[in-house]
Amino acid sequence: MAYMSTLSLPPDSRLLVVEDMDSLRLYLCETLEELAGVSQVVGVSDGIEALAAIAEAEQPFDLILTDITMPRMDGETLIGKLQEQRYPAALVVLSAHGQDDLIIRCMRGGAVDYLIKPVSINDLYTAVVAAVQHAPDPEIDIHVDYDPFGWFEVCGTSSYSVLYRYRRFLGLLSKLHIPEEVANEVRLALEELGRNAIEWGNRGQRDKRISLSCRILPSKVILVITDEGEGFDPRILPDPSHDPIGHIEQRQKEGKRLGGYGIHLVRNIMDKITWNDAGNKVIAVKYLHPRS
Repeated sequence: MAYMSTLSLPPDSRLLVVEDMDSLRLYLCETLEELAGVSQVVGVSDGIEALAAIAEAEQPFDLILTDITMPRMDGETLIGKLQEQRYPAALVVLSAHGQDDLIIRCMRGGAVDYLIKPVSINDLYTAVVAAVQHAPDPEIDIHVDYDPFGWFEVCGTSSYSVLYRYRRFLGLLSKLHIPEEVANEVRLALEELGRNAIEWGNRGQRDKRISLSCRILPSKVILVITDEGEGFDPRILPDPSHDPIGHIEQRQKEGKRLGGYGIHLVRNIMDKITWNDAGNKVIAVKYLHPRS
């Protein structure tokens, strides 16, 4: 019986599965063939066969799902080769290994997501669809800085792809694990402040960069988000909860997307939020334990 999902890829999407275990490779290929929008799934057993399939393909694959430990050419080497080629496919790693240093190396190599085996069909579909949606521009590099004592920073082009990858990989790093309730609030704050930096800080200009940083200490989590925009005065931001209808009408009048609750929301879920004098760097703090 086919697994039913409402998720879908763009029409005629082409996927490449790189997995040395025959039974798992067959299962992954058959499962991904059921995903709406998929026109072709090619399965190969290692990095060498993957590069051959890429060279023989008439059109680039839209997504590559690869294992790490494989004979002849492993997944890390394959990722490096794809990075050298500036290959445009979204890259998702599926591995039984979840060490932080390996995860970081894959992110530096261009991976959009990293899944730990075993993975459910729903998680697989969700990751594949999101990866294609947030596929990075192969011509754009990002800088990843990771300290196993609790510091994780990414600097890159002002794009939703960079924000998505940072948020996904932040949740994977074992050294940065925090209680789930706090983690959800931190991820939400990161998403809202990151979008604000991209949309209103850098005004959607891809020639500008953003920096996303997280420091986890025994007592608190610190987010630092910086853009290259002209900044703003956070004191003049209206509280949308005072007049929700008027707030929506005003944003529509100004041609802005519906929303605008982001910073107001962050102020309520984080314990402290401050901006620098220029208004283009925000620091948000969440305490891990109640403060007396």
